[in-house]
Amino acid sequence: MGRVVMVATAGAGGDLPPLIAAGLALQARGHELRFIGDASVGRMLRSLGLEGYELPAEVDLGPRMVGAIRGSMAESGGDLAAAGPIFLERMSEWASDAAQAVAGVLPDLRPDLVVTSLFGVEVLDAVSPASPWAVINSTFYVGPGAPRPLEQDFGPRALPLIAHYGTLLGAANIVLHATDQVFDLGFDALAPRHHYVGPLGVWEPASEVPDYLLAPGDPWVLVTISSQLQDDLPLAEAALASLADKPVRVLLTVGPDHEPGQVVAPPNARVERTVSHAAVLDHGTLLVSHAGHGSVMKALWHGRAMVLVPWGRDQPGVAARAEALGVARIVPRESCTAEALADAIDLALGDETMRHAAASHRDRLRATDPPAAAALLLEAFL
Repeated sequence: MGRVVMVATAGAGGDLPPLIAAGLALQARGHELRFIGDASVGRMLRSLGLEGYELPAEVDLGPRMVGAIRGSMAESGGDLAAAGPIFLERMSEWASDAAQAVAGVLPDLRPDLVVTSLFGVEVLDAVSPASPWAVINSTFYVGPGAPRPLEQDFGPRALPLIAHYGTLLGAANIVLHATDQVFDLGFDALAPRHHYVGPLGVWEPASEVPDYLLAPGDPWVLVTISSQLQDDLPLAEAALASLADKPVRVLLTVGPDHEPGQVVAPPNARVERTVSHAAVLDHGTLLVSHAGHGSVMKALWHGRAMVLVPWGRDQPGVAARAEALGVARIVPRESCTAEALADAIDLALGDETMRHAAASHRDRLRATDPPAAAALLLEAFL
């Protein structure tokens, strides 16, 4: 039995579910599991009965990232490209502070293996743990020789940061990409020590299915915006307006950083902070989304067609890959009006070929076991 310590950086966004999925698979195989994370991670761990060490509040990634975004936008006058290098500098300052905090507790835990997410790669590179360490990247491959230029796959503000993280991945002993090779444009030239393990991000904590999802009526459409603060409320508003007159029921999740009352819902819609996306997709027919990797992979896991409005971060690359599979229609951010979304939704709902493609990829993915694949690769270091 080995001791695995997972350095988790935030409870919102797509980074934490793949870590937990892989960690629980290792725990089920008899290994000891510990977490180091901020307060948002601590809340999630307590709900799952997992043990963790909570880092000081001043290194909470959520507030520091929001501050870095706002500061970089203010200094650049709102120019996303000019904000990128400033954002990178602020995030490197956070990584340095977080590394000091992690280095203060990690030796006492005596890990045989340390695992982190892409957002933790600079932290662990600075800590330089004595044990082997691994990265679980929650999105598509971003290492050397990627199938598409990073400039096409990432928003301009995020681009310098992701390019920087890509250069640091070589310091890890192993890098697992929580996506699927087929989804990642069939890419077959991963750098050494890099592996696809499948969509770990479809993991969710167990929860009750709301009664309203089980009630008879029109089919459900899931509308999502980022669970990590992003300026994408206009997408939610346009989506609700586009669906208001359609014979569907709509569930919008706005994430933990927004109040449901910030969006006015039409009669056929509900607005919630968080609801199990898997539960909605299990009873739904379509995803309308910001093209976060986690939500897109969940839609694929459930065989649902999509309408995607890539807003930033890795979302242009995620949307392009879903479109290439024939399971999504894309509405560019600059064209995100209720009318444009309504047209795309009508086409997606009426596209039998798209529904068949989504069902085919569902069957392919359901024949895999991503947590087991990740655990087997990580176990080689224990």
